Amino acid sequence: MIRYPIPMVPGPVSVPEPVLAAAAVDYPSGDLEAEFLELYRHARQGLQALMETRNDVVIHTGEGMLVLWGAMKSVLRPGDRVLSLVTGVFGQGFADMARGLGCNVAVFELSHDATLGDIEPLVEIARRFQPRMITAVHCETPSGTLNPIERLGEVKRQCGDGLLLVDAVASIAGARVAVDDWEVDLCLGGTQKCLSAPPSMSFLSVSDAAWDAVGYVKYAGYDALLPFRHVLDDGWFPYTPNWQGLACLDTAVNLVLQEGLDRCIQRHDDVAAHCRRELARLGYRLFPRPDARPSPTVTTVYLPQQREWREFDTDLRRAGLAVGGGLGPLAGRVFRLGHMGSQAQRGIVDRALAVLAKV
Repeated sequence: MIRYPIPMVPGPVSVPEPVLAAAAVDYPSGDLEAEFLELYRHARQGLQALMETRNDVVIHTGEGMLVLWGAMKSVLRPGDRVLSLVTGVFGQGFADMARGLGCNVAVFELSHDATLGDIEPLVEIARRFQPRMITAVHCETPSGTLNPIERLGEVKRQCGDGLLLVDAVASIAGARVAVDDWEVDLCLGGTQKCLSAPPSMSFLSVSDAAWDAVGYVKYAGYDALLPFRHVLDDGWFPYTPNWQGLACLDTAVNLVLQEGLDRCIQRHDDVAAHCRRELARLGYRLFPRPDARPSPTVTTVYLPQQREWREFDTDLRRAGLAVGGGLGPLAGRVFRLGHMGSQAQRGIVDRALAVLAKV
């Protein structure tokens, strides 16, 4: 296995030693021990703090896509109307997923280098379309952008009983995520980004309105939310609990809270600003438009002129630097630096910049 001394891939990120140590314990069966329920309760409380919510939090075994699919299948039925804000690859993914579930989908699309600005056109679509759900991505990691989710509450209020679903997988613990203030009904997270844990667990917050929808739809499947509604009260989990995965998640959340959430977010902001500033000084062209909101957890950069991605990536790896490539329509056009979680360190970024100055 090749390990690169300058890890800048935008997830899964480098896992710190305390989290690795949590996975190395020979735990007993989570089905039988009360300690597992207490660990679940503790991890849930920590995630509520990170997401600034009093809503319920459900923790699943499986990487982030599990809760993306599970949330949609648990609250939507064929024919339901879904309004998707699309500013990148993952925003488009939500629209495609909703269509796959037989929903009637309307798309409000911006270019992949943009973030939501004037919300009046989106408000007008919501008023006319009356969607059952609005979907949005907070941090579009392929684009290196951060959408202003705080502005979508006004859009949601045009939809009667409509739900707001937000993918915050790449922003939780790296940017402010205020579920209650932003009126988010389903906020989706994963472990392998800013939390710096292995990609074995995923989680989401669930509002009372979302639970009502879950109870109405009654979707049954491994990714379903309904079996998790009363796990804390019943002391029983629907599937074999992943004690190692939950322990890693809980340890990762504790590391953020010990640092202080505000300080952790500020660290990401500072490192990201430094990265963008120095890349520009080196002559690299940033992908997001000047009027877009850049992500504090990942920076997307155009490939240098006359450079092909595979050759460029090979040169970086020979120098010890691992970065991410472009996805979807950006494949072969950009590369991405993941300064998130354990990698949101100025020292690591400076070493990456030193390599980029030479290739």
